[in-house]
Amino acid sequence: MSAGQKTLKEAVDSAFGSYLADPVTTMYCIGSVVGPHPFPMMVRDFQAVVGSEAREQFQAMTGWLPDHVVACVGGGSNAMGIFSAFIEDPTELWGVEPLGTGPALGQHAASLAYGHDGDLHGFHSVLLENPDGSAAAVHSVASGLDYPSVGPEHAYLNKTLGRTHAAGATDDAAVRAFYTLSRLEGIIPALESAHAVAYAIELAQDRPYQSILVNLSGRGDKDIDFVYENYPPERYA
Repeated sequence: MSAGQKTLKEAVDSAFGSYLADPVTTMYCIGSVVGPHPFPMMVRDFQAVVGSEAREQFQAMTGWLPDHVVACVGGGSNAMGIFSAFIEDPTELWGVEPLGTGPALGQHAASLAYGHDGDLHGFHSVLLENPDGSAAAVHSVASGLDYPSVGPEHAYLNKTLGRTHAAGATDDAAVRAFYTLSRLEGIIPALESAHAVAYAIELAQDRPYQSILVNLSGRGDKDIDFVYENYPPERYA
């Protein structure tokens, strides 16, 4: 089903609508750490296998823990999954939000950076809001990141505990990282994951002797045609 701006928020709206219209024969299920309890907890725990395996494998390969873990954040399922394994470790955790095309409302989907306390889809977190208090329109080149809020545990870890850092990558930086990783490593990242790659490249330049673990949370097969048609490779040579 498609509606309005065809964003992640409206996909969640549609899922809730279908469930509420027929709760007897319909099961509500979501793949992000948003929505009412227990869904954020359930999705985090399902995704936590990525974090626990990454932590174990990184230690086995290097003998130590990473200095930094970097993951993209829209609703934040992949980031919450990998962060969960490192919460108690002396590792810096970076949630990379989509900065889109600019700082104005409607040009990005960076709720940790620009949002305020608010409620959406049955949970309390930070929210990008219009003056009337409704959820604002958002934008990202990555269809999985265009959400006007973030999972409540992300807001808690960042705003309340200060355990995680909010970072960001623009559309242009994400596309550039998409091409860079594809060309240098033969790995095509999803545009969502390319935001994390973009920030990791920036972080590596500032911390050249520190280790960085990037959560490459999706494959870019789905994005190749869109990127090639709208962001020609010669522009990013």
